[in-house]
Amino acid sequence: MSYLTQESSVGAASPVELYRFALGQQVWTVTSGREVLIYQNEPYQPVVIRRSAIEQSPEFARNGIDLDCARDFAVAQLFAAARPNGVVSLTVFRNHLGDDEFITWWKGRVASVVWSGSLAKIRCESIFTALKRPGLRAHYQTGCRHALFDAGCGVNNQTFLLTGTVAAVSGLTVRSSAFLSRPAGWLTGGYLRVAGVPRMILAHSGNSVTLSALLSGLAVGVAFEAFAGCDRTLATCQAKFGNAINFGGFPWIPAKNPFTGDAIV
Repeated sequence: MSYLTQESSVGAASPVELYRFALGQQVWTVTSGREVLIYQNEPYQPVVIRRSAIEQSPEFARNGIDLDCARDFAVAQLFAAARPNGVVSLTVFRNHLGDDEFITWWKGRVASVVWSGSLAKIRCESIFTALKRPGLRAHYQTGCRHALFDAGCGVNNQTFLLTGTVAAVSGLTVRSSAFLSRPAGWLTGGYLRVAGVPRMILAHSGNSVTLSALLSGLAVGVAFEAFAGCDRTLATCQAKFGNAINFGGFPWIPAKNPFTGDAIV
């Protein structure tokens, strides 16, 4: 029996939904059904999860869905300390018990998570919201518009890598003797990475750095990777990275606005 036949049937319909979350190479697969289901060689584990209704609307903001689940659900915990570094995508598949046909019911990404007691509400927005994002990101500005180490920047982050182990952790402050091998501020604006998860470094002085948010798994004795930071100026781009040819800013923009009505000489 086909999916559409069962879907339109009053007595034969037994819908089951499969939820596939993905963040980079990490994948979480769960189902609203009572038993483990195998789809595309991936096992979907049964969990208690409730979905809001899907609304068909020309307004993209109204096409999202909310998922209610336990607060310790792995995907919800990704947003506990800070937003994950990357997009958590969600694909909802739908099937009927006793039938082998699956359809893609909904696709989008996790926008935020809200906690209430023992529950978590995962708010997701439709993939079509991507159509509202601006296509051009280049701005006429004095500072570099490129993200450090991205394709526009062109600098290899492995050339500016510092490795070590954590000596102490206090809140957002991390201490290690490895930081002493670089001058103060060398890591400011860069990032520290543990087990593949990065956090931006807001300040670097002596043997300590200050992170932008808590980092799961950060503890005494844990190995880390730290990468140099950049203040987006042409001088730093050339002196620190030797990369002035790829500088993405316009440092010679006139500081005086010729349209303000006063003299420019």
